[in-house]
Amino acid sequence: MKRTLEMALRYFALLASILLVSGCAAKLVDMDKSLPKLNLTEEQREVVQPKMEAIKEIVDEYNAEKEQIEEELSDMRGGMMGGGGREAGGGGGSGLREKLQEFRNKRETYLSAINVHIEDIKAVLDEDQLAAFERMKMPELEMPDMPMGRRGGRGGGRGGMGGRGGGGRRRDGGMF
Repeated sequence: MKRTLEMALRYFALLASILLVSGCAAKLVDMDKSLPKLNLTEEQREVVQPKMEAIKEIVDEYNAEKEQIEEELSDMRGGMMGGGGREAGGGGGSGLREKLQEFRNKRETYLSAINVHIEDIKAVLDEDQLAAFERMKMPELEMPDMPMGRRGGRGGGRGGMGGRGGGGRRRDGGMF
């Protein structure tokens, strides 16, 4: 049952990723669709195409790392839910926090690199091309999906607030 649920969740994540990538608007990383929309001169193409390829490589690398992190998070959660605690979970919460912080830092580095390439592209476009470029869907580097634990957030569950009572209210004031 648990394995079936994990497989269903992975399938759903894959399907959602495919749907995001295959939307109807031209995406910056889809050069076959986006380059013709810009009507670039040959000189502009020599600047823009390598920048767009670099952005695509960044996005692909980021997504591969994100998938790996999501898999590790899922495995960690499976180990903890299996009753093994820290030993089965591969080091507990502090290892998870460190891994996510490291990933956030990498994400910021990737976003900065993408923004540099985008600014370089914008610098060679005329007004009409710039308008078309800005209508394109820019890459988004989303954080990994966090496997959800028990209700109530941090150790929550019964009584909310870490199991210490509290009338079932969350820290943000909402119910359950």
